[in-house]
Amino acid sequence: MGNSESRMDAAIARLEKAASEIARERQQGRHEMKAAAVSSDLAAENAALKAELEALRGKYEALKKKTEAVSGRLDRSIDQLSLILEQ
Repeated sequence: MGNSESRMDAAIARLEKAASEIARERQQGRHEMKAAAVSSDLAAENAALKAELEALRGKYEALKKKTEAVSGRLDRSIDQLSLILEQ
């Protein structure tokens, strides 16, 4: 009976070890899935931020052109006023 018990104990130990490894693999799989989901969320956020940045750059360029136009008009008006005052 001692031999049967030791074989039974060895079999139980192997089963426990296998169950432990399966649990560890599942846990690692969950972590990998969570990491992939976080990575996907970050990629989406990154894409959204890039799009927003491009939109803001476009607005900046439009405002820059308007500022240059207004500045040019003010310079011409000042020049005209200077000519009038000199007469």
